[in-house]
Amino acid sequence: MLPKEGVFIYKKFLGLILLFLLIVPIKVCAVGHPDFQEIILPKHSFTKLLEDYSESELKQEYKLVKRKAFGWSIKQFNDDVKAKFVGNTIFAKANNTDQELSFIYTFEEENFVESSVSVQGDLGIDISGKVKVVSGGLNGKIRKEIGSKNQHTTIETLRTTLIIPPHRKLTVITKGEAYINSGVACYYFLGIRFKKGAWEYIDVISEYYDYYETAI
Repeated sequence: MLPKEGVFIYKKFLGLILLFLLIVPIKVCAVGHPDFQEIILPKHSFTKLLEDYSESELKQEYKLVKRKAFGWSIKQFNDDVKAKFVGNTIFAKANNTDQELSFIYTFEEENFVESSVSVQGDLGIDISGKVKVVSGGLNGKIRKEIGSKNQHTTIETLRTTLIIPPHRKLTVITKGEAYINSGVACYYFLGIRFKKGAWEYIDVISEYYDYYETAI
């Protein structure tokens, strides 16, 4: 048995761990969403991405899907969870010289898409350019449940002067905020379940370019 001083230190240590967990946002890799390097979930959140759900957890979600005679029935477990994201690297250049490097850089991003979709089980994805939706006529039903998001094709142009100090590397990545909506779906015929699967939409609501330097 620990002495009183040891018990006090042990409780203080546990308290510091709990405080750290509450303060630091949870960072997870956006597996199944290649447009994102990382999804940063809000603190105090029990939200998980679809890829982090176990088979037993999804099995419990399937049990909660309302049975119907015909067609798809869905059940949502992540509802407009606001999170931050780190997107793909759009520019990276190193200066291995002893002189400052200065140049004008123009970046043009075509087919800018504000939504990413991931599925599991019997669900599939239809792709038109970079626009992805859940196939089998299910996308409309899901969008009716979670709300329509701004998903369109456009062209983003960035023209700026970049300066890279000697022996430094400049990297430009996209960052922003997004809503996460996830759930499961079952397809019924005569009240019998024929298909089942899980779906997840990450809808971008804001985006910006982040510049940072590292030593080389």
